[in-house]
Amino acid sequence: MDPEYSSDSLNALMNGYRHIVVVDIEHTCKMDGSIPPEERETIEIGAVLIDTCSLQLVDEFSRLIRPVIHPELSQFCIELTGIKQAELDVAAHFPEVFAHFIDWLPNNSDYVLATWGSYDLVQLNIDCALHGMPAFSPSTTLNLKVAFKEARNLKKKVGLKRALEISNLSYEGSHHRALDDAKNTAKLLPLIFKRSGIYEATIIFEINDDSLTMDEIDDSLFDVGFDDAIVSHSGDGRIAIEFSRDSTSYDNLVESVVAKIKDAIPSAKEIQASYGSRQTSQIQRPNPFKNSDRENPGIDITTSRVRSQKKLKSIFEIEDGDIVDIPDGKEMLHPARYFEDLFLHKLRPQGLSNNDLSKRLGLAVEQFDDFLIEKISVTLTLAKRLEAVTGMSYEFWIRTQSKFDNSRK
Repeated sequence: MDPEYSSDSLNALMNGYRHIVVVDIEHTCKMDGSIPPEERETIEIGAVLIDTCSLQLVDEFSRLIRPVIHPELSQFCIELTGIKQAELDVAAHFPEVFAHFIDWLPNNSDYVLATWGSYDLVQLNIDCALHGMPAFSPSTTLNLKVAFKEARNLKKKVGLKRALEISNLSYEGSHHRALDDAKNTAKLLPLIFKRSGIYEATIIFEINDDSLTMDEIDDSLFDVGFDDAIVSHSGDGRIAIEFSRDSTSYDNLVESVVAKIKDAIPSAKEIQASYGSRQTSQIQRPNPFKNSDRENPGIDITTSRVRSQKKLKSIFEIEDGDIVDIPDGKEMLHPARYFEDLFLHKLRPQGLSNNDLSKRLGLAVEQFDDFLIEKISVTLTLAKRLEAVTGMSYEFWIRTQSKFDNSRK
């Protein structure tokens, strides 16, 4: 299905799907164009899985493919892509790699396949035909080159690098490597969809002021609105701040947070910023100071009071309660069961339908239905929306999901 490319249509499209899969491929080529289209073969597939609510990267796929019609790459192709002949000589053929790609994809009704231009899908089907495989026909496809043109009111379509330049974004990685092209294409999604989302990040700062105690640092952060963040002290003057905020993009979020921190603590210097994880299985976060360039990368961290006494109290209450500390061997209930049994019967009398509740939780109606039948896990973003709807601390929902996942291992 080809969508309309107006802003309203694109956002409506995204509300109906859980993921965008951005795909890029590289194929055999020669400078003189002597390889006819029907003999071109895919030599690399790169793809990223993007959450439609936050537009954050969830997973990635990258594989090289050994061609059969023209097994020797031209010098032009080697220089263009940076792919070495020796790498392709040990790669699997298209049917095996494509089967792995199909297995990696979400359920067909859960994603939109997006490419920069229309040719990538054409090339994949050339390969499918070459190997006697069924055509690859995703239920919904999106030409991001057209979408970007419409979103930015351009007179004509532009290439990926030019689109990034127009957007004041830098290209990261190697152009004409499939995964790098897919990742850079995904950076344009917030501009194409013109929507904000909840982004999660961890930023490490060096304070550079020995006169400030940990409590004073925490008080400064609390005063400028970081009472909901998790702040960790390394013991050597560095702090790591983990948080989530509404923003139009990850870059905008980091820029605004860094400015706010520097206003609160003028001596603070940003060292590193990275995406947080939205995966429930990773809620037990790694030490943000491990594997850094410090002399003792394994030093224990002290988590600050900015977690807030209220937050700590709710954690202790959950840990001490029957809901989280379940007996060994007894399966934990999915968070949906608590939502349904404790809150849903109270929300219905307020006139809230599944459609109303799904909107409040930032889910499509189908996703809300999937949540109720335990097909969707509670992420940090969903947990915070459940808190807003039910009044129950988001940590309750996160810990319940974590216990549910662990009980099924």
